[in-house]
Amino acid sequence: MNPNKPEIDPDLQTNPSGKAPLSEKDFIRNGWSFFSFPFWLWLFLVCAVALVLLGTNNWYSNFLQDYKKQDPFLEVTNRSFSVFLWQFPSFMRVNSKQKTGYLTGFLPDNVNFEQAQAEEFIVAPPDLIFLYHTWHRLLSQDTFPRPISPNEFEDFLAQISEWKPENWPQAPQLYADLVKTKKYLTVQNLQMLPETVLPMIVRQSFIGWKNYFIEGAKINEVQPTFAQITAFLEKYPHYARNYWRNIDEVNHQKIGGPEYLKGLVSGPLIPEANVPNDQLSPFLKVAFFNAAAEN
Repeated sequence: MNPNKPEIDPDLQTNPSGKAPLSEKDFIRNGWSFFSFPFWLWLFLVCAVALVLLGTNNWYSNFLQDYKKQDPFLEVTNRSFSVFLWQFPSFMRVNSKQKTGYLTGFLPDNVNFEQAQAEEFIVAPPDLIFLYHTWHRLLSQDTFPRPISPNEFEDFLAQISEWKPENWPQAPQLYADLVKTKKYLTVQNLQMLPETVLPMIVRQSFIGWKNYFIEGAKINEVQPTFAQITAFLEKYPHYARNYWRNIDEVNHQKIGGPEYLKGLVSGPLIPEANVPNDQLSPFLKVAFFNAAAEN
């Protein structure tokens, strides 16, 4: 060691600036965290985010409704769609495993639709809306004049309350008077009333309600013969094979398809033989049952 050379502090050799070296504590920022923000600031931020999300949702809903108004294919209200669902109950939201984004105008846990959204356009897969239009064009005008007892009609209104006049602003005045005054309780068979008093859409909904809640087991047991189906098709021709053989599945559910009433056009027809189950469809069984129960 050179006695004339000054001794250098080892710390200065690694820190030539001459400043004291940094220790671990110099890298730790004490006294600050997310919780350092005052409560009022957090409250403001939460409210701001909520308003943005709410505004975005309202904007999207309005955009969707405006968009649908530009396309007649999409102009189907939840109220109108509900009548279709009575004949195709497997498509009801309550019966669907996937409820998110599906028939959002309907309640997820029962058959009713949201009364506040009754006249808004349906939110449904395009192929299901296509099936609705097919039904509306071919089958919606078919009526099954089954008797409607006043007691059953009262039960119907209690459970499917969207058809009460207070929940149906467009209800005809004569119908509104009938329900509000309960004059229907004095009518032995409401099916005999004129349509101006009891609209067809209400009759169809009533029959659908009765099918679904009261007669489901009987409908499942329907096993018509070829002769009975032939007679049915003479009165209701739009259930014929040629209308439905090309509509196989809709939203992953069987509708018609190649086997639909195939026995009517292939092989020797035995009128007394039962139509095989794979040639029947639920919507056909519903209609056949209602036609047989008209009297």
